[in-house]
Amino acid sequence: MSRSFRVGVLAGLLAPFVYLAGVVAWVYHYTGKVPFPARRTDEDELVIRLVEPEEVRGYWQRWVEGLQPLVATLQRLGNRVQERLPRKGSPA
Repeated sequence: MSRSFRVGVLAGLLAPFVYLAGVVAWVYHYTGKVPFPARRTDEDELVIRLVEPEEVRGYWQRWVEGLQPLVATLQRLGNRVQERLPRKGSPA
């Protein structure tokens, strides 16, 4: 894999997170609050509220248990990708 391809893939993966961080920073700048998923009303519905930054930890604790399977899957995927990438200094 060429270096430019890997940089492009990495940029494509990180771009949505950078955009989201920019939106959150913009909202915080103008309101002093951050948007955060407050609760799940239905299977396909999520309520996002503007909350004080100090309250985020409490809301985050509610979501940690539900996100554990997703985090574990992403970690396994990341490990597989790392295993397939050639190591620097090793023959490709």
